[in-house]
Amino acid sequence: MEESVPAGIHIGNIRLTNLAMEDALDAIDAALAARVRTKIAFVNADCVNICARNPSYARDLEGMDWVFIDGIGMKIAGRMLNQPVRDNVNGTDLFPRLCAEMAARQRRLFLLGASPGVAARAAEWARHHHPGLVIAGAEHGFHPESETPALLDRIRASQADVLLVAMGAPLQESWLARHGDECGTPVCIGVGGLFDYYSGDIPRAPLWMRRTGLEWVFRLLQEPARLWRRYVIGNAVFLLRILRDKFSASPSRNPK
Repeated sequence: MEESVPAGIHIGNIRLTNLAMEDALDAIDAALAARVRTKIAFVNADCVNICARNPSYARDLEGMDWVFIDGIGMKIAGRMLNQPVRDNVNGTDLFPRLCAEMAARQRRLFLLGASPGVAARAAEWARHHHPGLVIAGAEHGFHPESETPALLDRIRASQADVLLVAMGAPLQESWLARHGDECGTPVCIGVGGLFDYYSGDIPRAPLWMRRTGLEWVFRLLQEPARLWRRYVIGNAVFLLRILRDKFSASPSRNPK
């Protein structure tokens, strides 16, 4: 779908689709209407750090049709690199709006990933808030590789229009790179920890913190032992990486 993707930007050598949230939803709707096979990822500051040390993840992202820009760190990086980011198109905010649009057209959604029971609870949230939405399936993400063929059979049989894969980066992108084309699903999206929020397992930050780019602070305060390395050290490493790119940039590296 390269010809239909607007001119993007590059942060950390990752090709990013620089859309506003409304445009992203319109693009997904158009892909569904045309039944065009489309794979989508989201990239935040932590993903840029992972990509720098994981060549396989970088290749998997390159194979995605659209890579949306997620988080305040990416917006800061875009400003530093003179590549303004149009919007924070994160999966957690996109999900309810996507469900609403799919419900209006009675489209079918399959949720794959997270711990046992989490996808089913997130599916129940979607069904409750968007009654026209058809839940085609909901399964956890801890299937051994030997069970993948049967899992793919179930996804194809579900006739889902959208498949959400919540395994975290880089596992979900690797899964989509290997199996996305076998699912028979027009749109496949890697959504990270999205199911944990909509299942009720993890509360989201207050709206004012989300709007001011402080959601990461809220998450850090919730789980400091698990997340301090990602947010405290990781954010510093990310900003240093962006500064390096800024001062080593040449005209040949500027996006067209």
